Amino acid sequence: MGMERIDVQTLADQACDTLERAILNGTLAPGASLGEAELAGKLGISRGPLREAINRLEGRRLVQRVPHVGVRVINLSDWEVSEIFAMREVLEGLACRLASQHMTTAEFDALEARAEFRHRKTKDGDPRPRASDDFHVRVAEGSRNTRLIEYLCCDMYSLLRLFRIRSGGTPMRAGSSDEHRDIVAVMRTRDGDAAERTMRAHVARARQSLELGADVGTPAPRLSTERRPRRLAAG
Repeated sequence: MGMERIDVQTLADQACDTLERAILNGTLAPGASLGEAELAGKLGISRGPLREAINRLEGRRLVQRVPHVGVRVINLSDWEVSEIFAMREVLEGLACRLASQHMTTAEFDALEARAEFRHRKTKDGDPRPRASDDFHVRVAEGSRNTRLIEYLCCDMYSLLRLFRIRSGGTPMRAGSSDEHRDIVAVMRTRDGDAAERTMRAHVARARQSLELGADVGTPAPRLSTERRPRRLAAG
């Protein structure tokens, strides 16, 4: 009929946003228990919308269900952080390759202006990065790859922010801003191979600077039958 659909934010939407902010700004600390009755009372909603919100957060890997304990905010081990950085190196390298081919000169200029970015909270205490502020988010969005953007910006970066909360906040690594500028310089050449190598080296150095603890060598627990990915058919 030539009219746009009006989006209405449900109670579950609002509860999910509120809880996500509380998790990412540290109000709900890693490992904190999420009791339904208490949370529903604090949020002023029934348990139905709250359970839906918690299910969404579980899908984003921000909370987990612990047998005989209940729902808790995820508490990343050093091993899990190491796994995330291994994935980040590959995926951000790919994003940088694609972005070097798709971004405009104006976008490169805007990206370079974010080389000095520090992880800051917004006025309302929300630490979630905005595309206008975060260097790596801009590179991801410059890839023009919807699935890659969704995974990096919605899933992986949320887990990394949880790690920063656990570690008391990770300051910008010395030399990181210069490395950002080097990445942009290579991207401007439109050499996808070189851009990918430069970004991967940048992420690898960030991983090395974390000095993760002894549990890096501890394998992750096996996925339960319910959560185990299904094997795709060959071909």
